Amino acid sequence: MKRIPIITIVFLIAYSCTEKSTPVPVVEMPMGELEMTNSFAIDVPEPSGLSFGPGQNTLLTVSDETNQIYELDLLGNVIRVLDYTGSDLEGVTYNPDENLIAVVDERDREVALIDYTSGVTTGVHKIVIPFGSDNSGLEGISYNSNNKYYYILNEINPKLLVIWNPSSGIISEKDLNFAEDYSGVFVDTDHSLLWIVSDESKRLFKCDYNASVMLGLNLYDPKYEGVVVDDDQIYLINDASSRLNIYKIINSK
Repeated sequence: MKRIPIITIVFLIAYSCTEKSTPVPVVEMPMGELEMTNSFAIDVPEPSGLSFGPGQNTLLTVSDETNQIYELDLLGNVIRVLDYTGSDLEGVTYNPDENLIAVVDERDREVALIDYTSGVTTGVHKIVIPFGSDNSGLEGISYNSNNKYYYILNEINPKLLVIWNPSSGIISEKDLNFAEDYSGVFVDTDHSLLWIVSDESKRLFKCDYNASVMLGLNLYDPKYEGVVVDDDQIYLINDASSRLNIYKIINSK
């Protein structure tokens, strides 16, 4: 019988331990509770990302399955499908200053800019940051009309908030460490806040512009991949159930 040296076994055990993913640090934060006030089924397969449209009268989302952009009314009914198809769409936002829709393509690591009215692509921009696998790249995007920048999430490996615009490129990168992944972002320009949702952590986070957490809210279900906020109403879109759920904060500690 062939003998395997003990030192080899010890090395293999040690190596396998280093291959395990690093746990998310425990970040202490005030916690609040959400109450669902409404829920609507939407005719969009695997919806991802959420944005208000012009005047906050409509919603925009993209589909992981069809890679198209959908415009919805505030009850989740599809009112338009844009004549644009990406390759791996994950996030969407509306830029009212230029009447543009911006979408992020996870696999191609790109931001595409599309005219809201005509659906014509006006530009495609590579976001050059280090990435892990094809399925761990750009995930969320939201436009800040106060400073004219786009806020972009990289889901994992690395976990980043990237501030970018087409003329300047990457303005800054912020390492994130308060969730297992990052699946959606919304810039609340009225209150200078970021709202960031995590699919795997099953939480919504209220943050300042530096992505410092001010409040955590448990969601209990996974696969929330888009968020927008209008005063006390929080709209969340779920990839697995194809539902638009509306919540309000009922208390915070």
